[in-house]
Amino acid sequence: MKTVANTTDFLGHLQQSKLLSEERFDAALDVVAELGEPDSMTAAKGLVKAGFLTRLHATRLLEGRTRGFFINHYRIEDVLGSGGMGWVYIARDLRTGKEVALKMLCEQSENDAGLLTRFQLEADAGQRLNHHAIIRTHDVGTATGVYGNVHYMVMDLVRGVGIDEFVSLGGPIEWPVACHIASHIAAGLQHAHRQGLVHRDMKPANVLVDEKGNAHILDFGLSLASKSVLGDEYSLSMIFGQDCLGTADYIAPEQARDSFQVDRRADLYSLGATMYFMLTGQVLFPDKKGRSAKLEAHWNEQPKPIRQLKPDVPVEVEQIVQRLLEKDPNQRYSTAREVALVLKPFAKAKRVNFDFQQILDRRASIARQREKLYDERSKRAANASSLSVCSVDSKAVRPTQAQMETTIRKDTEVNKSDPGLKPPRKR
Repeated sequence: MKTVANTTDFLGHLQQSKLLSEERFDAALDVVAELGEPDSMTAAKGLVKAGFLTRLHATRLLEGRTRGFFINHYRIEDVLGSGGMGWVYIARDLRTGKEVALKMLCEQSENDAGLLTRFQLEADAGQRLNHHAIIRTHDVGTATGVYGNVHYMVMDLVRGVGIDEFVSLGGPIEWPVACHIASHIAAGLQHAHRQGLVHRDMKPANVLVDEKGNAHILDFGLSLASKSVLGDEYSLSMIFGQDCLGTADYIAPEQARDSFQVDRRADLYSLGATMYFMLTGQVLFPDKKGRSAKLEAHWNEQPKPIRQLKPDVPVEVEQIVQRLLEKDPNQRYSTAREVALVLKPFAKAKRVNFDFQQILDRRASIARQREKLYDERSKRAANASSLSVCSVDSKAVRPTQAQMETTIRKDTEVNKSDPGLKPPRKR
């Protein structure tokens, strides 16, 4: 990374950024002065340590960037994650001082009908739903960037770890805790189903677990509305044709055949697949590679029994998961409420210890790797896409549709060989 070497230039960029009020900027100068004659990197680290800047602020200022820190009345504080449609940030509402999660669709995607429809579906669902196990959307808007409009939504900030991250960092989850998490998911799904929504992309990466062990469902961007938003659903159908929306390792058999003719029981199958992953640390069919093999397995094969992999799991819990994973929807539980009730005797809340900053660092590392990969692809082919950090001053080029959409064209597996994985910090 090319950085600003001169401390005076770095402080000039800080002043231009408007990140600090005049009074705070003067106080920041005092902090830098106390460091003697530091180089720009040392000055930046000093201001981060003193609480004047976040690490994201310091990094961008060191790169010579002075814009892109504000989206209307929200100040970008840190990277929370990156996903199919863009980037998610920790932001601060300058009107209330409250921290929020801000999800942004990059400028170059504003004319992509498929991405806009999915983004709007997620925002609409998030505003319609009000449940403790679902991350709510509070604000949706558009900001003007250098290269066009930036669409964004503002959601609850949950300082949590994705179930996929949870398992990657610590292995299979203890069965009482897994049952507690699953019961929370079931309660959230029941609320969504009562509002006429089918999630259609229930998977470990779309559930955050907080330090109390409670679950929070996110990303209703592929949700199917039974009574409303039919125009948007029709648009998705027209855009994606018969491609199956969902994720290959967790998709219900009937959804793999027709993603637009499913009901709430498809989410229950995906919940069963998510429980299997929590309890065993692996997906249903880990040996299957590629779309066709995975779908064939969902249709015709049975996963290895849970107790064969984890003998300590009670027979009753294994039977609950088996019923959720029935190929025939009529053989599953009929409602998510039933699932929550049968899980209750086996569920036990337990504090989950993890270092949230470590989680953020890992997500940022993954995002940088993805960005580098897209940049390399763009150099090899003129029509390939790259993904840059998305902000109001960054000209982000959108990835291809196959890269952006959560479809069964993209397989999902836990990479156990990831050298960046570390166990959660003990407290």
